[in-house]
Order: sequence, then C-alpha cells, then structure tokens
Amino acid sequence: MKTIQLEYTDKGYSYIKCTRKECLNWGGLAICDSCGCDMLEEVYLIYILGQAFCQKCFKEWVERSKKYEDDLTLQKQNHKRWYAAHGFKAIEKI
Repeated sequence: MKTIQLEYTDKGYSYIKCTRKECLNWGGLAICDSCGCDMLEEVYLIYILGQAFCQKCFKEWVERSKKYEDDLTLQKQNHKRWYAAHGFKAIEKI
C-alpha cells in the first residue's frame, strides 16, 4: 500500500493525486469520470464524489462545488478507508 498525502479543497473536501498507473492498479480505467478523456497525467481521486477526474475537470469542480457540513461529516468518518480500498494509506499533512 502506497503512503500518500491527503489534500483538501478550499471547501474542505479531501482528494489525492495519483498516477495513471496507480489508477489502473486499483481497477480504474484512467478515464475521467466527468469528461471521459483518457487521463495521461495526474489523476484526482475525490472521496466525496466517489470519482476520479482529470486536472481540468477537477479545477472546474473545485470552482463550482459547495460546502455541505453533512458531506464533511461523512468524509471524516470514511475517507481514509475509501482511499485504502484503492491502495493508498492516506495521511494528513504535517
């Protein structure tokens, strides 16, 4: 299991950046869940959406997303286990 640092949007939603190869390793197809493009660069794995986005779609989502406290509560309870199911030991920033 790869140790990876959790990152957060300005609304508080967690995500990790991983590679195409890592996406393929967990069984993903390295195709953006938003636009359907082949993700050749970084893959943004987003717990609260349960999806993987390319960089362009991730930036667009960050701009239009809204902060929901219920989502953040759910995220706090489950996101590290969800990332672990994808082969990552997610750790907080030091």
